[in-house]
Amino acid sequence: MAFTSKAPHTCKYCQQITLDLTHSGSITQFSCGVEEAIGADEAGCPLFHGFIDDLQKNTSTRNILATGGILNLGLRYLKEDLPFSPAIIEPLVRETSDDEWQHVFFGKFPSLSLWTCEGDAASADISTRPYELDNASVASVDFARNCIQSCQLNHDECRRSTSDLMAREGPTSIDPKAIPSRLLLITSTSSGLHVELVGKGLPSAIKTNSVALDGFAILSYCWGGPQPVELTRRNILDFGKGIQVSKLPKSLRDAAWFTHKIGLKYLWIDALCILQDNNEDKVREISRMELYYGQSTVTICAASAAKCTDGFLTSREEDPATYAIGPIQLRAKTSSGTLGFVQGTAESDYFNNWKPQEPITLRGWTLQEALLSRRILIFSSDHLHFTCTVANATCGGIEPKLKPRVMTGYESRVEGVHTLSGLRSYPVREVWTKVVDSYTIRGLGFPTDKLPAVSALASSLIPMARARNQKVEYLAGLMLDASEPENYYWRTEFLWRVHHVQSTCHIPIGSPSWSWSSVNGRISMYVFSQPKPWSSTDGVQLLEYGVDLENEIAPFGVVKGGFVKIHTRTKSLNASIKNVDYTIAMDYDPSDRMVDPNRTLLALCPDTPKGVDRIELAIQGELDLLLVELIPFYENYTSPAGLIVAEASGPNRYVRVGIYECQQRDHQTGAELAMRKSFFDNSSVQDVYIV
Repeated sequence: MAFTSKAPHTCKYCQQITLDLTHSGSITQFSCGVEEAIGADEAGCPLFHGFIDDLQKNTSTRNILATGGILNLGLRYLKEDLPFSPAIIEPLVRETSDDEWQHVFFGKFPSLSLWTCEGDAASADISTRPYELDNASVASVDFARNCIQSCQLNHDECRRSTSDLMAREGPTSIDPKAIPSRLLLITSTSSGLHVELVGKGLPSAIKTNSVALDGFAILSYCWGGPQPVELTRRNILDFGKGIQVSKLPKSLRDAAWFTHKIGLKYLWIDALCILQDNNEDKVREISRMELYYGQSTVTICAASAAKCTDGFLTSREEDPATYAIGPIQLRAKTSSGTLGFVQGTAESDYFNNWKPQEPITLRGWTLQEALLSRRILIFSSDHLHFTCTVANATCGGIEPKLKPRVMTGYESRVEGVHTLSGLRSYPVREVWTKVVDSYTIRGLGFPTDKLPAVSALASSLIPMARARNQKVEYLAGLMLDASEPENYYWRTEFLWRVHHVQSTCHIPIGSPSWSWSSVNGRISMYVFSQPKPWSSTDGVQLLEYGVDLENEIAPFGVVKGGFVKIHTRTKSLNASIKNVDYTIAMDYDPSDRMVDPNRTLLALCPDTPKGVDRIELAIQGELDLLLVELIPFYENYTSPAGLIVAEASGPNRYVRVGIYECQQRDHQTGAELAMRKSFFDNSSVQDVYIV
């Protein structure tokens, strides 16, 4: 039978138990006959089922059941230590009243968490409550407000900008330079909530000092198609006069209402604060999104809404599937001597990995919006969560207060929605690798958004790298470390790889072929551990590189083209496959980089189906493709590796078709090792110009 906090399990067997909450570590003992305990299990009592199941599985306690007689059971109560641990009960058993207590596992759970309902006598000892199911309730608003205020006052890390360069002054102060060009001022009148657009191009200017001290919220949401209400040059003055919140799409309406309820007066929403029919305004505002999200008071994440008309202030029914055990209602003697009730429970999957992804985690733009934020209110399909740079909390459940994260802990309760947090300690190139891996899984409404939708995050990482004395340059989606032209850090950036060739295609925009931004599909950055010690005598050098920006004020945005000039060895693809086991690799599994390890030595990895056709023609001798060496031979590494390129228009110009790599197998023959070692012997060295 399924149970919820509103309809917990209770039966004649477990109701005979009264927990003692008077002090931590106390053991509530109860005894019963083996037949009675088995009968309780068969009757559906999850508490007794936990005991019987463990006793049957555990060889050291199985004999207790076999001998019959009396079972000596116990529940050890451990007092809450919030925010680190809720109150729990640990199941115990012993063979006789004179033996030591043995710990019992209820399935995979060593304990059950406790909560109690609001107003119950046990609430004096136990602070945790069942999950709040109404995102618009007083409890939800209070939770959000308290989390924001606690973070502002206590988290030094969250009072800094994303770039780690700008110290905060005081708990709520915002750098005036980070205040958006336009904001929605929320006011309450007798006719309801109104929003008035203030700022650039409007009658009312932004009160900079007020916003810097009071703060502003920012909305992260899925557009889900054309917006029914958006800012244009035609209606900007009407927005400046104010409009009723009730006329906005549901998600925007909910954001305004919740912003007002938590005590903030200003809100930024892209559709209403950026001129949607003015490309210059778009480019300028997108280039500032790092500041907007990075220094806003809080980001309101409409995680559960697939489109702007869905809304996220929903009231949900409690899902029994949330619980692996319980909730089980038990009587409890409180520290004041009164009797109350508590509920013991274990969740099926605390991190909700078994549930479908939230709609917002499927969209490209929203990745950087979360990563750049310092505080996020996540309105998920199940619960309201809070996450910031260093802590997490949930409205209800076992983390009602901000719980600091540890390095090995989860980023937030919603997969794919979190701040940079733990990633900030990684080298910038590693951060970018993780970002690209996540970003290219997501979808975009317009192919031309490929670079702009992650540009704010890219721009924030460059000063972070410089602050750490890491010389990194951004090149159309690549984080290029060219501080030492002969090292390997720049080489691996060009060796990204698509996951599924048949579902990948080229994007008809200006991104150069050597950038992952030129293809639509999931990609992974190349993983190559630079040998130590390593030799740079292979002669491969990055001679020149550059991009042609569409707009100079957006150096991380759309490009019209680009080039790289590499000094390296090359070899005809057709000549390379002579007497060599090879395959055209159509799919890629990041957990196992080997391609057909029992047979293949040379893996040819095209970017698109068109690339497959080109490689097949080259194998047949009907097209000339070049293998360009980037990673030279190393005996204990997958190497050599590099690019597959085809001639393009213009003298000595090439375009990328894919990558190749010579597999280093566990049981490699001497002949295979010799082939890899001599793969580029007698090959010509030339300058390869790739566009």
